[in-house]
Amino acid sequence: MKVRIIVGAVLAAFLLAVLHFGGFVFLIAISLFAFAATYETAHITTQHKYRPLSPPAYVFALGFPFVYHFAGAVPMFGFYLLCIVAAIMGLVIRRAAEPENAIISLLLFAYPLSLLICALLVYVEFERPLALTASAFTFAAPACTDAFAYFGGTLFGKRKLCEKISPKKTVEGAVAGLLGGLAFGAALIPLQKLWGGYVGVPVLLLTGLVCGVCAQFGDLFASMLKRWAGVKDFSSVFPAHGGIMDRIDSILLCAPVVLCLFTILRLCGIY
Repeated sequence: MKVRIIVGAVLAAFLLAVLHFGGFVFLIAISLFAFAATYETAHITTQHKYRPLSPPAYVFALGFPFVYHFAGAVPMFGFYLLCIVAAIMGLVIRRAAEPENAIISLLLFAYPLSLLICALLVYVEFERPLALTASAFTFAAPACTDAFAYFGGTLFGKRKLCEKISPKKTVEGAVAGLLGGLAFGAALIPLQKLWGGYVGVPVLLLTGLVCGVCAQFGDLFASMLKRWAGVKDFSSVFPAHGGIMDRIDSILLCAPVVLCLFTILRLCGIY
C-alpha cells in the first residue's frame, strides 16, 4: 500500500507538471505514453502466439501529436489513415495466415490510439481555462473514481460486479466510484478558479458523474483484455501500479466523452 501511494503521488505530480507547462512538454508526454500503451496492448497478444504488425501503429503513436501541432487536425487524420493503409499492406506482404493478426494489428488504431487522439484534443482544442477544466476531468477524474471504488470496495464490498471479468470488483465499489466522480466535479467548483475556469456547477457535476461511469467501464474493458491474455498487468513499469495501460485504461473512455461534451457546449455557445 505504501509503495502504491508513493508511486501514485509521483504520477500525480508528473501529470500536474505536464498540464502546467503544456506545449512541447505535453506533446512529448502524449507521444511517449501513446507509444508505450500501443506496445503494451500489442505485447499481451503474444501470450496467445499472435504476431500483430505493430510498426505502423508505433509510427503513428510517436508522430500524431506533432503532426497535429505543426499541420492541424486534417493532416493528422490523413496520417492516421496512411498508417492504417501501411498496416494492411504490410499484413498482405507478410502473408499473415491468421486473420486474428490482421484484426489485432488494426485494433491498435482504435484501442488505444483513437482514444489517445481524443486525450490530445481535450487539451489543445479549447482556450486554456476551458481546456484545463476539461483536462482535469479527462486525466484526474478517473483517478479519483478509481480511488473511491478501491476503498469503497475494500471497506464495504460484498456483491460481485463482474466476476468473470474482474473478480475483485464489487457493486459497492462501483457505487463509491460514481460518488468519486461526482465528488471530483464538486471539487472543481472552487478549484477551477485557480486557472480562470468558468464552467457552471450543473455541467461540472454532470461531467464528474459521467466520468465516474466511463472510468469504470474503461477499467473493466482493460481487465477483459488482460483476462483473455492471461496476464495480471499490461507490464510492470510502475511498482504496485502495473504498466502505462493499467494507469490510463480509465482515462481512455473518459477522453472522447469529455471532448464531445465540451465541444457540444462550445458549439451551442454556452462556453
